Amino acid sequence: MILLEFGGTLAKLLLGRKIKFEQGKIIAFDLPFFLCSMETIKEMTRDALKKDIKALTDLYFYGWVYGFVVTKNIVNQLKLKKFEERYKVCMDIMSVLGFGDYQTLSFKRADHAKFKVIGNPFALQFYKNDNIFCYFVRGIESGGGCWVHETLMNNVEFECAAQNGQYCLHANLAPHRIAELGEEFIKKQFDLSYLIEKETKFMKDFGEDPAFFGIE
Repeated sequence: MILLEFGGTLAKLLLGRKIKFEQGKIIAFDLPFFLCSMETIKEMTRDALKKDIKALTDLYFYGWVYGFVVTKNIVNQLKLKKFEERYKVCMDIMSVLGFGDYQTLSFKRADHAKFKVIGNPFALQFYKNDNIFCYFVRGIESGGGCWVHETLMNNVEFECAAQNGQYCLHANLAPHRIAELGEEFIKKQFDLSYLIEKETKFMKDFGEDPAFFGIE
C-alpha cells in the first residue's frame, strides 16, 4: 500500500511536469534542484554538533529555507486553497523526498501538526545514540509548515530514530505551542530568538511580509 501511494504521488508529479529531468538540470516546482546524499547531511550535522546550539540552529535554518521556498511554489502551482488540501499534499510529497514515511497523529491549523517519521534513513545513520539529530530535516518540515498553516511554525523532536531505531516523533508548532514546552526543552532544539530573527529576515529578503505569518 505504501509503495502504491509513493508511486502514485511521484507519478502525478512527473506526469504533471512538476518535476522535470532535463539535460544538465532537475527542475521541481519551477526551482532548480540537485540530488544530495544522506552522507553529506550527516557530515553537516556532525560538524554542527561539534560547535554549539547556534551552529545547530543554522543547520535547522538551512532546512527551513528549503521547506519555505519549495512549499510556496507547491501551494501556488497546485492551487491549494484549503488548509486540509495543503496539509495532505505536502505530507504526501514529504514522504517521497526520502526522509521516511510520514504518518500524522494530529493536526490543527495555525496550532500544530504532530507526526511520526517511520524508518527515517537519515536518523538511522546515527543509531544507537542518545541524542537527537534531525535538525536539517525538521527545518524542512517547519519551513513548509509556514505555508500550510499560514503562520510561523517551528519544529521540535520528541523522539529520534537514532535513539529507538524505528521512528522519529516530530511536531510543527505555532509560537504559542512552543512556549508551552518550557525553556529547558527548547534550548536543546534550537536558539529560538536567534532562529526567529533569521526566519524574519529571510522572509523580508524573499519578498514576503512576516505579518502574514503572524510575526510582529
